[in-house]
Amino acid sequence: MDARERLLERIGSLVSRSEARNQSRFEQVGSSIRAHLSRILRTRRKSVPIADDFGVPDLSNVAGSFEAGSSVEIVRAILETVGRYEPRLLSPRVRAHETTTELGALRLEISGEILVNGQNMPIQFPVLVKASGEVVLT
Repeated sequence: MDARERLLERIGSLVSRSEARNQSRFEQVGSSIRAHLSRILRTRRKSVPIADDFGVPDLSNVAGSFEAGSSVEIVRAILETVGRYEPRLLSPRVRAHETTTELGALRLEISGEILVNGQNMPIQFPVLVKASGEVVLT
């Protein structure tokens, strides 16, 4: 068992060992981080009693006005939260993309490195901030 997997994922993997064997270690850790990032990005700040800074701020009031510079604030908020609450993602970065196909939405990319078998491997997670303020990994 590896400390880089969350406890509930380790318990779940006891049941589905055959499926886990078909995935590489990189895919297993990457999937675990992706799931945790998704939980972080779906959670609004101040909604978790044990940690007021867990999650992202309410983006519904800035959605649709990304051209006014609010994307810098969003990138900073997501980077701070990811850096604090996803320690398996080494040297995390968040970058805003200029173009998106959805009106009033913002495309981001969370990237960094993960440690797999003693090596740092690069990984990226595409993110969409919808006009409604919802943040989803795509």
